[in-house]
Amino acid sequence: MELADRWKYGSRYAVSVQADSKDGTASIWLAESAMPPLVFALLSGAAALAPISVYDNVFSSADLHALDNEGTTGHRCYARGQEATLLETALDSVLAELGDDAPFVEYWARDVWKHLEAHADVDEALAKETGELRWPRHGHVLYLDVGCEVRGPTCVFAEDALVSVPAVAGRVLRFDGHLVHAVPEPFDVWFRSFSKRSPASKERRRSVVLFNTWTEPPLGVPLNDAADADGAPAMAQPREAWTEATIREVIDADDRVAGKLPRLGDPTRRCGLPRFRSFEAPAGLLDALREERSVCHTRLREPG
Repeated sequence: MELADRWKYGSRYAVSVQADSKDGTASIWLAESAMPPLVFALLSGAAALAPISVYDNVFSSADLHALDNEGTTGHRCYARGQEATLLETALDSVLAELGDDAPFVEYWARDVWKHLEAHADVDEALAKETGELRWPRHGHVLYLDVGCEVRGPTCVFAEDALVSVPAVAGRVLRFDGHLVHAVPEPFDVWFRSFSKRSPASKERRRSVVLFNTWTEPPLGVPLNDAADADGAPAMAQPREAWTEATIREVIDADDRVAGKLPRLGDPTRRCGLPRFRSFEAPAGLLDALREERSVCHTRLREPG
């Protein structure tokens, strides 16, 4: 039996998918005129690298400490101009410096170095209820505190490349909301047949806030009521105090390694793609993944 689904970006753009329920594979028909150029490029393999930005020195050490101590209560959303907490005020100050006018912000926090499989953020409740995929406008990672043993970059993928962004306290990563991203733990997990998870420790702590901007709030995510945050606000430093990280190219040499990237979720969540993606990359990718600070761009190839 074959199942037909229709996946939308917002309420205007669609991808038609024909899925075979027997093996979970799918055929995807793309209409270039029916979707944003970036989405078509990513899904059709035409994009080598979609825009991402990495900024350092976004918050002072004192404000990072305050935000790390406050933490957050689960998965939340707020309307811009109605910030209710210290963290929401801080996130809004970042977006203001970036000139981002999206009206809603979804956010959550994580303070462990955890292996995250490759995925793009979507409106999870909408996808579960209707099969439609709606992506945020932009995704962001704010790194608050990073232990000395952490080598767990956020890796952002285009079809034939990845950008590895090491976790550095005070850094903000910003990328287009459609882009697939992952966090390896350990750093070389995609190149191992087996790995054992290390116990949590101060040295392996990876405290981050993840936040997405939306034109409409995602379904099922609590929307905070406006309130006055207690105490002094934690605010991003002025834009001119930030440092934009340069992206170093990993040399595409003959010495190559073979990896297998797991994709998160069921066939619908994966846009009908296989559970794993096999790839080849320059051996220098392993050095890039264990970098302490340098942002690296690596070309990927299909095996063979």
